[in-house]
Order: sequence, then C-alpha cells, then structure tokens
Amino acid sequence: MTGNIFTELVKGYQKMRAISEMERISIHRLFSAFYNNDYLLINDILKNETLNNPYSKETLDKINFQHLDVTQKILSRLSGGIYTNEPLRELIISENNVDENLSDVLRQVKYSMKVKDAFRKALYFNLIVAQPVFDYELNKMRIDIFTPDSFKVKTKDDYLVLDEISIEKARPDGSVYEAVWTETEHYLIEGNSKEKIAPPNNEQGKNPFGKLPFVVLRIEEGCDFFGEPNWNLLLNQKNLDIRLTDLNESELRNVHGIYHGINTRFPNNTRFTAGNLLQSEEREGERVSLESVNLVVDYEQIRDNIDWKIKTVMNSEGLSAQSGDVNVANESGVKRSMDEIELQEKRDDYKELLYNFEIELLNMIRLVHNTYMTPKLNDKAYFELTFSEEKGTETIQDKIARREMEKSIGYKNDVDFTMEDLEVSEDEAIEILNKVSEQNKKLSELKTDSETEKENSLPEDKLEDELQMINFNSVFDITAGTFTLIIVGCILIGVLIGNYFNIRK
Repeated sequence: MTGNIFTELVKGYQKMRAISEMERISIHRLFSAFYNNDYLLINDILKNETLNNPYSKETLDKINFQHLDVTQKILSRLSGGIYTNEPLRELIISENNVDENLSDVLRQVKYSMKVKDAFRKALYFNLIVAQPVFDYELNKMRIDIFTPDSFKVKTKDDYLVLDEISIEKARPDGSVYEAVWTETEHYLIEGNSKEKIAPPNNEQGKNPFGKLPFVVLRIEEGCDFFGEPNWNLLLNQKNLDIRLTDLNESELRNVHGIYHGINTRFPNNTRFTAGNLLQSEEREGERVSLESVNLVVDYEQIRDNIDWKIKTVMNSEGLSAQSGDVNVANESGVKRSMDEIELQEKRDDYKELLYNFEIELLNMIRLVHNTYMTPKLNDKAYFELTFSEEKGTETIQDKIARREMEKSIGYKNDVDFTMEDLEVSEDEAIEILNKVSEQNKKLSELKTDSETEKENSLPEDKLEDELQMINFNSVFDITAGTFTLIIVGCILIGVLIGNYFNIRK
C-alpha cells in the first residue's frame, strides 16, 4: 500500500513538473516571438489576448495589429558602452609571451559578434547558453547561442548547475529532433520517440569532451535554473502594439466616418464611396435623415500616455528619459549626469558577469578546437580579458576645444552636437535649433525695442548732457591725437639734427 501511494506521488510530481515545463517553454516562446520580430506570430498572440478584451471577434477578423519594435532600442542602450571598444583577449603562456593563434581562432568563430549577441539576449531572456561547435561539413568551428525557448535541462543538486541539456533542432526538410548532452553521452531523439540515436561521426554516442560543452550566461539568479525573463520589456512591447493599433483604428474610423440613418431603408451592407448616389423616398409623416457621427478622441493625450509608458519602462531599466523622449527640455544636465552614472554602475556589474562568462567560453573554445583542429592552442596557458576603460567624464573646456576642432575640420556642425547632447534624430535636432533661433531672434527684437524706447524717453536736460559728453569726448580724442603727432615730429627733428652734426664731424 505504501509503495502504491509513493508511486502515485512520484507520478503526480512528474506530471506537475511536465506541465510546469510546458508552461515555461510556452512563456519563453512568447518572449522569443517579440525578440525576433515574428510579426505573424505576434499578430496571432495579440489577437488571442485581446479577444473580448476589448475587441470582439468580428473586429479582430478585420484588423491586423500594429507592431513597432522598441525592445531592441532599449537592449542596445543597455548593452552599449561595454563592447564599444574591443576588449583585449589574450592566451598568456608566460610573461611577455602569448599564443598568437588565438586571434585567428576567434576571428573564425566570429567571437566578438557572438558575445555581443549573447549579452543582448541574456538581458532579455535573463539566461542563454553558448556552445562551441565543430562543423564536420564545413570543417570549421562556430558558436551557437541558444535561448530558453529552444532547450530543456536537468540540473544537479545545485539547481544552477547543468546535469543534462536537450536542445530542440530542425532539419532543412522540416523534421524536428532533440540533441541531448550529458557529461558522458551525446545522442539524438527523433520526434516523440524515446529511442537514443547516435549522432553522425559519433557512432558510440559518447561525449568526446568529458564535460558539457556549454557555457551559461545568467544575468540574475532566480528560484530555478532559468530565473525570470525581462517582463518589463515584454509587457511594454505588447501594450505599445495594442495602443498603437487602437490609435490607428480610431483615426481610420474618424476619417471614413460612422453614419446613423433614420428611415433610409438602405440595405445593411451599404457602403458610402466617392461618386456613389444613394436615394431614399420620404413617406408622409415620416422623417428620413442620414447623420455622420464623429468620435471625440484626444489623440494628443493618447500619444502622451504612450510616450509616458515608454519613458517609465526605460527609467525602470536604469535609462535616462531622453532615451525614449524627443523633448528633454525639462531634464536638467545634473539629472542626465546622474542617470548616466547609474547606468555606468550597472554596466560595471555587467562587466564582471561578462568577464567570467568569456573566460569560461574561451576555455571551452580551446577544448573543442584542440579536439578537432590544428594548430592547437596552448593547453597550459591561461586566458585573460581586459575591458577597454573609457574616459568617464569630459570637462567643459575639453568639450569646447574638441567641438571647435571638429567644426574647424568641417565634419561636424551644430546639428551633430544637438543630436549627441539630446540623443535625437537629425530632423528633430534641426527642428530644435530652428526653434531656439526663432526664440533668440524674438529676444533680440525685444531688447532693441526696449533700448530704443529708453533713449526716446530721456528728459531734455539729460539728453543735452549726453550730447555735451559726446562732444567733449570727440574734442578730447582730437586733442590727444594732435598732441601725439607733435611729440612724434619733435623726435624726428632731433634725430635729423643729430645725424647732421655727425656727418660734419
């Protein structure tokens, strides 16, 4: 009896785990659809989520959702500045002695591009796994980056440590299979079958490396192996797409109009088009009319709400408001500086994560490379990674000098500087400068009018004093000039007389 109860409990737990895993994969596939801009899937997701909330099925059959990707902009802003300048990656054999083959290996696997891609995905999904792979067909290595929607895991007692990983893959013909790795085995599972199949070029189905050839990049630890993805970015993107669609549909309805007919006896499917004549007969004692219904929609308020939502999400991610807003006049330079300091601190934390990730990945690349390829990387040497340290702050004097130089060379102007300072587009920068120019012109006109009015309002005695002072200054200037000429003439006469006596001697 005890055995039966225990068996049922185990089955119940396994079923719960299976359901939980299916839900996890479903959530991560939702995240993946928006990250990869899969519009057809995004459209289906949003239609399903807005069915009867607020749209009816009839409405959803007629519309397609707007999609404006702002997630990648936020991720680029969060990840920017860390890999702006390429870090120095070395395989150090001894002091002043490095393995020169490393750079060729990293170039072959497109290492820098892959690491940046892994980092951006990790900021969104919270976790990715990277696998250095040797491609037998191409006879070269590559790095595969897997997001949580494409693999399942079993962990050791420490739930953060991999024990087994199963990666879902598809062949060119559309057939799906799973590639399973443990520390000792590597095999394939076709479709829903549970039979282990040896992979090509590995008839024994053994793991040739003696360890899992995967490296994990995890932004934050959670209550399970995967942790929580960035819900902020997903929910903001979904809300933005729904609001933009709602705004677009309401604008279209207002442009084309909604009509209310009284006793028109038009067919229910009547459509009003240009050049189309529709007639109705008015019966005795019966009113016939056709009215256009215009919805009162505050479009500016709706757009402001959308902008506010985007800015709020950016602030929650540690980004400054100008990252999501064109109008940053209300943001002081101090506020922007504080935002940049906060973001820099966050990037410093990311550098520590990325340092550990890259060192582990470089070691894994060496292991796979030395197993299949030559020349081999030195297996006794150790890897070192040095991030490029950028100058944190630029003084006002340095900035003025730099910009004067850039303007004198001719490759930058006020538009470029406005784009840099306010983080706006070229058109927006031109608009801002034109607005400031108009304001300055108005201020100059006001100042000129004020000075003219002041001069005209002077009393006669003060005006006479002003004129006398001007005359005195003029006379003084003439007298001083005459006196100077007399002195210079005396000096010249003295020099001539001296020369004359010298000649006589």
